[in-house]
Amino acid sequence: MNDFFIWINNLPVAVSETVYRTYWKGQRKERYFAESDIHNKVFYYNALDTEETNGSDIFLDEASPPVDEQVIQNMEISRLHNALKQLSGSDYSLIYRLYFYGTSLRAISREDNIPLSTLHYRHKRILKKLKDILCTSDNQ
Repeated sequence: MNDFFIWINNLPVAVSETVYRTYWKGQRKERYFAESDIHNKVFYYNALDTEETNGSDIFLDEASPPVDEQVIQNMEISRLHNALKQLSGSDYSLIYRLYFYGTSLRAISREDNIPLSTLHYRHKRILKKLKDILCTSDNQ
């Protein structure tokens, strides 16, 4: 007669002593981790799960883009900054003033006393140079 039983779906199931001890060892390990979580005040988002919602969705920020898009955007920004570092001082200054400070070409023309058509030409040339730098770094 087998004296070892484990309960599965509210029914006793006869098992060998090895299976019985392994089962209760696993049960005790689960209880230990649960007790440890309580002691360390660990909280799991799935504790907030209901039939209608996923607990972690409560904390979802709809306004922010997904993490993978943020990573790609940061990588692109880093590539752009590296490309900007390769420009000459005057080219870098023009791009910086246009795109970081939001100064118009017309305002820069007045401030630096440079013809607007010259600045427009330089701006187009610099953008082409940046595009070439970025495309070159893509192929490497």
